[in-house]
Amino acid sequence: MERRLQTLFPSAVQITEVDVARSLNRRLLRQIEIIRAATPNGRPDSWSSSVYTTLNTADQLHQKAEFSDLHRIILDEAMRFADALMINHRDFPLRVMDCWFNIYGPKDGQEIHNHPNNIISGSYYVKASPGCSGIMFHSARADSMLLPPMTAVNSFNQSVAELAVHEGMMVIFRSSLKHSVRPSPTDEERISVSFNLSM
Repeated sequence: MERRLQTLFPSAVQITEVDVARSLNRRLLRQIEIIRAATPNGRPDSWSSSVYTTLNTADQLHQKAEFSDLHRIILDEAMRFADALMINHRDFPLRVMDCWFNIYGPKDGQEIHNHPNNIISGSYYVKASPGCSGIMFHSARADSMLLPPMTAVNSFNQSVAELAVHEGMMVIFRSSLKHSVRPSPTDEERISVSFNLSM
């Protein structure tokens, strides 16, 4: 008998190492500190940790001149991701809808969530020390199916996968893909710029 396993509905995640990260991060960190000093924490009441975020308070960072280089990189990388997924961004151009930063302190994390009403989402890591929390992706199957005992974890049965992150790394994925951040195990701040794109 012949048999084969076929993968259906894979979840694509694009990882980019930004080649100008060192100089870009220096400029971004200066602006982030300026904005942080002048902007109230936009953290929604539903969030369980005390993470500082400009979501809801300063979430149009891509429109600021100081973030123009990052904006260009986001658009370029989002278009490459769209090409891989055969998303027609030439007739229906992608545009950044919102862009904000998150600062995670010790033990700060982020609940499981996705980004409704968008097409592509992502994060760029401005500050991420060794051993910091990564980004965890969650299978859509995990919420609705009974999980049997497993002898080992592989790509066919896993319900969660953590991607280690570091400074200068950009992660892009479909906005529907659920993700989270486990509580930070380090004392150093972890700073990321997150973004959503639509058409």
